[in-house]
Amino acid sequence: MSSSMNAVFEEYLKRPLSEPNAEALAAVSNGPMDPADALQLSQINRQLDPTPLKRESGWCIMPDETVKVQALTPMPKVTGEMVDWWFDWHPREAIRYQVWHPQAHISNSVVEPAVAGDKAHWGTTHYPVETLGEELIKARIEFVPPVEVGFSSNALDDPNVATIVCGKAGDMKLHVRHTVMSHVWLNDGNGGTLLRSHFWGGAIMRPDLPGALGDFVGKLVNRPAMRKKALPKGIGESLSAHCVEEFSNLADVLPELYAQFGPAA
Repeated sequence: MSSSMNAVFEEYLKRPLSEPNAEALAAVSNGPMDPADALQLSQINRQLDPTPLKRESGWCIMPDETVKVQALTPMPKVTGEMVDWWFDWHPREAIRYQVWHPQAHISNSVVEPAVAGDKAHWGTTHYPVETLGEELIKARIEFVPPVEVGFSSNALDDPNVATIVCGKAGDMKLHVRHTVMSHVWLNDGNGGTLLRSHFWGGAIMRPDLPGALGDFVGKLVNRPAMRKKALPKGIGESLSAHCVEEFSNLADVLPELYAQFGPAA
């Protein structure tokens, strides 16, 4: 990286974190929501419907010990094209990932897919390192087409949907995959987007073992007691607050970054 480019990123790192969306932050900070208000993984298609959810933001521990996190973040100056570019661009330099949330993000790297997908991030695996609350997280996120986490289609032609970013997240220290992550950017009708972020922590427990062996052991460990052990303590509250903070900040900095470093720059 050139010294001039590094200086540009350093200026972003010196900025105060953008004010988190107040409504979402209040919703996730006021203790757990009623599990009956949480969007189930089986209802994931509901993220595509602009009609307001019963509860747009909140977190809770479900009866099966999965941890549900959901947050709504207005991103009035962000388009789907910006988001698709961002998820291909930001993991390639640690400092780019730090710009997203300077207080919590430490580094990131990416492994390219063997076969390119319709979107550049499909099939990639990211290795973010960040803090959630007081805990250092070394994660692995396998970014996949929406149908691979339960959507009925990839919604590439849905006029309500600007873009979708989905992944299967896991822990590099425990060597286990555990969480479905789904971010849906809905067109807001004014040239911007409204982001619905949803996490189902512990929904897809599977150890990092090859093929059929991993599938077999996954069936044994995909149960409430193992979810409690695999997920970081307090993950519902810490992840929900972090999600609101990082995407509120991205809502402000992404249009600038796209103008400076995007395909038309």
